[in-house]
Amino acid sequence: MKQMMEKMMSGMMKPEDMKEMMPNMMDNMFAKMSPEERIEFMSNMMPKCLNMIFSELDSKEKQNLAKEMISKMQSVFEENLDVNKK
Repeated sequence: MKQMMEKMMSGMMKPEDMKEMMPNMMDNMFAKMSPEERIEFMSNMMPKCLNMIFSELDSKEKQNLAKEMISKMQSVFEENLDVNKK
């Protein structure tokens, strides 16, 4: 985390650095939050992030991303809610 912050401050951080460091950063951040805080964070940030991404995509790319995100979320819900399991 410290290394990432130092790179960001120096302007040396590249998009590929974020891909590498993001999982650890998110794990550290979420570990310090209560379940309620995680829900609030996701409820507030997911729409903002998706809107930022969608603003940069054409119509077809938006449709593809939406389908992909819905599929991933559906998988998580099904896995954690025992949907379709007997």
